[in-house]
Amino acid sequence: MISSISLLAACGGSKPSEGEQKTTVIPQEPTEVYFLSTSTYWWDEATFMKEFGEPLQKKYPHIIPKTIKPTGMNTKVIEGYIAAKQPIDVILAANASYLLYLKPYEFSSDIEPFVKQYNMDLNRFAPEFIDMNRKLGEGKLIGLPLQDSPTQILYNKGIFDKFGVPYPPHDQWTWDEMFALASKVTRMDGGTQYYGVRMHSTFFRRNPFSLEYVDPKTSKAIFNNDMGKKVSEMYLRQYEKSDTAGLAPDGAKMFFEDRTLAMWMGLGASYNTPERYKGMEWDMAPIPVLPEKGRISVQPYPDYMYLSSTSNHKDLAVQAMEFFTSDSFQLERSKNAYTTPLKSNEIKAAFGQNADMFKGKNISAMSPVKYAPVTTYDQYTNQAAATILPKYVNEVRDGKTDINSALRQAEEEVNKYIEQNRK
Repeated sequence: MISSISLLAACGGSKPSEGEQKTTVIPQEPTEVYFLSTSTYWWDEATFMKEFGEPLQKKYPHIIPKTIKPTGMNTKVIEGYIAAKQPIDVILAANASYLLYLKPYEFSSDIEPFVKQYNMDLNRFAPEFIDMNRKLGEGKLIGLPLQDSPTQILYNKGIFDKFGVPYPPHDQWTWDEMFALASKVTRMDGGTQYYGVRMHSTFFRRNPFSLEYVDPKTSKAIFNNDMGKKVSEMYLRQYEKSDTAGLAPDGAKMFFEDRTLAMWMGLGASYNTPERYKGMEWDMAPIPVLPEKGRISVQPYPDYMYLSSTSNHKDLAVQAMEFFTSDSFQLERSKNAYTTPLKSNEIKAAFGQNADMFKGKNISAMSPVKYAPVTTYDQYTNQAAATILPKYVNEVRDGKTDINSALRQAEEEVNKYIEQNRK
């Protein structure tokens, strides 16, 4: 997953001018098209060419793909590219990275005209992916999703076997059922404390209740309410029956290194380092659902491809973006263990076929049957969900405050942040 939970700050610097969108026939002469990722994902040229460049050039020989390889990524790098007039056509970024590196510089383009011009079928995507991007674009479609963050629970079969507890189900289950199962494997054995479940704080950003953090009309925090309390209390349930040592926030370490955690809900790229699983009997279970909300799971958190506003070859860039979201390309991506943003059950079922580590695993757990409705996503909501609210809820976890005080203090800090960063 390409992601950033950095504090977002108002960024200065010059803004690239928005060129006129072309409506002419796509040129067929060889043309270089430049790809930039806001994380390290496309920085390795050999990997980029193998996974993206070569398939693209096989489909469209007139496109010569070039990947941009920065030594690091920050706002100064972006400003340097703008000042140097570095050719950039397609930019890959997760939501927080878009807010940090693209939006302040007006670095993305409205792609709706191209969608209409080339008759793209947006109904092929899970609707939440398109809804989320339009929220990022303040009503405009500014990107196409390449992939979603992994959305499943990993579980250690050995811990369940040790205590004679049944494994998590392969089909849908509820949050209450998950926490009840976690309670059964939270126990001391042979001097070692075992824990039931941990979930990453990304839960607040992807919460199944679709909690809104900031009112876009008033620019005021709005989560100090029953819904905010419900989300926070659901997050805190993972610590039921835990000793003090079990309050450590690093669930990945507990699961992969200590091997004392039965279930890990990382909500990110937990399987891109297969060596971490060596010696563990493991499988996957789906993220729980909310029956009262129509059996929905959590919200998506995709990586989007954006059309650069500085691109001199917008038609070719969109042609590449369309190819990378095609059924044929996404099928191969799924086989290589990347979660598709498409609805296709055939593509979802092909997940991990080319990766030995997924043989015999519960592949159906990788993508929710139904995502939760997406919420507003901007600089303020990202700060609230990714940083401020988790900080205060963790103080409740540590016995330093109560839930009502935590929500009140979190709202006060979010409002202060909004005032300080409002343009």
